[in-house]
Amino acid sequence: MTVRKLVFALALACVAAIAPIAAGNAASVTRIKAVTSAPTVKINRYIQSGLRWNRDIYTVRSGGTLHIVNRAAGEGPHTFTVVRPKDEPHTGLQVVRCLICAKLGKAHGADPSSDAPPTFPFLENGVGQATPPLVDRAGDSGITGAGKLGEYINLKVTARRGTKLHFMCLIHPWMQAEVDVT
Repeated sequence: MTVRKLVFALALACVAAIAPIAAGNAASVTRIKAVTSAPTVKINRYIQSGLRWNRDIYTVRSGGTLHIVNRAAGEGPHTFTVVRPKDEPHTGLQVVRCLICAKLGKAHGADPSSDAPPTFPFLENGVGQATPPLVDRAGDSGITGAGKLGEYINLKVTARRGTKLHFMCLIHPWMQAEVDVT
C-alpha cells in the first residue's frame, strides 16, 4: 500500500469514527447567554445597542434543556420568547413598535409604565402562568428575572426533531436568534 493510499484510508477511518459522534453531539443542555458590548453613539444621528444573544443559532435535543442566562450586567431582564418568523421585527420602526412584544408583554402581565415585575414570569402558548412552559411553539416565553447579572431560567424543549424555533427578547426586540431541535 502506498503512503497516499494509507493516508486516505486513515482519513476515511477517522471520518467514519467521528461522524456518529458529531451527528449525535447536539446538547441536552444548551446555554444561551444575553451579552452586551459598549453601545456605539453618533451624536445627533443614532445610538446602536450592544445587547445581543451570544450566538445566532443554537442546537438542542428534543427533550433537552435551554439554560438562558443574563450576562448583560445592568441591562435589565430579558425574555426568551418563541415567535413566528413573520412576527419578528426587522426594521427600526418595527422594533420600536413591536406588535408581538406588546401582545406577549401584556400576556406576561407587564405594565410598561411601571418597574414592577410582570404578573406571570412564564407563558405557555401565549397564556400567563407561574411555571416554566414546555417549549414547542410560538408564545412560549420566560423572563430571566429582575435583570441581575447571572440570573437564569431553564426551559425544557419538547418540540419535535427538525423544528426551528425562532426566539427573541420582548424587552429588546432586536435580540433575535434560532434554536434547531435535533
